[in-house]
Amino acid sequence: MVTAWGFRPTIGPRSLIAASIAQALDLDERVVVRNVTLRVDCARADQHVSFGPEDLDVAWFDRSDVGDSVHLANYARDSVQPRDNGLEQAMEHVRMLATLGRAAREDAGVKVRQPLQHMVCVVPATGIQGSDEDRKAIEELIPLLAGELNVKGIGFLSSADALVSLEAKPNFRSLGKKFGKQTPAAAAAVAALGSDALVGFERGDPILIAVGDDVRRLEADDFGIVRRSSGNMVVKEASGYFVALDPAVTPELRGEGLARELVSRIQRMRKEAAFAVSDRITLQIAGPAEIEQAVELHREWIAEEVLAREIIVGEGIEPHHAAQSVDIDGQAVSIAFERAV
Repeated sequence: MVTAWGFRPTIGPRSLIAASIAQALDLDERVVVRNVTLRVDCARADQHVSFGPEDLDVAWFDRSDVGDSVHLANYARDSVQPRDNGLEQAMEHVRMLATLGRAAREDAGVKVRQPLQHMVCVVPATGIQGSDEDRKAIEELIPLLAGELNVKGIGFLSSADALVSLEAKPNFRSLGKKFGKQTPAAAAAVAALGSDALVGFERGDPILIAVGDDVRRLEADDFGIVRRSSGNMVVKEASGYFVALDPAVTPELRGEGLARELVSRIQRMRKEAAFAVSDRITLQIAGPAEIEQAVELHREWIAEEVLAREIIVGEGIEPHHAAQSVDIDGQAVSIAFERAV
C-alpha cells in the first residue's frame, strides 16, 4: 500500500495529470522516490504516454524513517524475526486440505456460495498428530480453512478408518502365476477380504488365503485397494491427507446460500449501474416465498454487504435506476435499488 506520494511539477499536459493526483494527497514531509513510470490512456486507446521520473514519483517512506535520502537508507530491518517453521508447515497442511475440500464440493455438486455444516480431516504424520505446537498451529488456521471452503465446522481424526471402507480388487495376471487353474477361486477369496484385513495389510500385516489345500501369502501386486466413502460423506484423499465433507443442505443452510447468491448478484448490478463503492442504496427484492424468507432471515447481513439503508421485501418493484429480473438457483427474482437520500 502506498503511504505517501510526491511529484515534481513539469511543463505540459502530463504535469497537469500528475498535479490532479497530487492535489488530493498530503505531500508534506514525504520523500520522493524516483524511477516509477505511470502510463495513462490518451485520446486514442492505442496511444500511451510514459511518465518518467521527471513527471511523477511515488514515495513509500516518511522522512523520519529514511533521513535525507531513501537511496542511502538501510534496506534490512534492525532485527530480523526468525522463520516460523511450524506455521509454514501448518499452512502447507491447510492448503492441501483446502484443495481436497474444493474437489469434494465439486464431486458433491455443491456451489461454493452454499454453506455446508461439517467437514472432517486427517493430516498424515505431522500436524494434528504431532506435537502440541503443531496441533496449535493448525487449530489457529481452522477459521481460515473454514472460510475458504464455506464450512461451518471442521474436525480432525487421527486416521481415516472411520471415513472410508476398503475393498480388494484382484489382479488376475499376478494371481494366475501363483494359483494357475485355481485363479478364479483365488480371485474370489481376494475380493472377499474385509476392510480390517486390508487396513492391517497397509500397516504391514500379512494376508494369507487358502484355495483348496494351497495356502499362500498375498503380495502388493496380487490386488489393488479401493477406498469407498462410509455413509453419506464425500471423501477425497491425496498423499495421506483425507477430507470427508458432509454434503447435506438443511433448510437453514439453503437460506443462507440463497442470501449469498443475492448479495453476489446485487453487487454485480451495482457495478453495472456505475454506483460508487460507498454509495448507500434503498433495495427492493420480490420473488418466491423461499427467496423472500431468506432475505428476511438474513436482512441485516445483506444490508451490511450491499450498503442498503433499507430493504423492502415482497412489494411491487418500482422502476428505479437499476432494476432487473434475475435467476437465483432456478427461481425468478426481481431486484431494484436506487441511491439512498
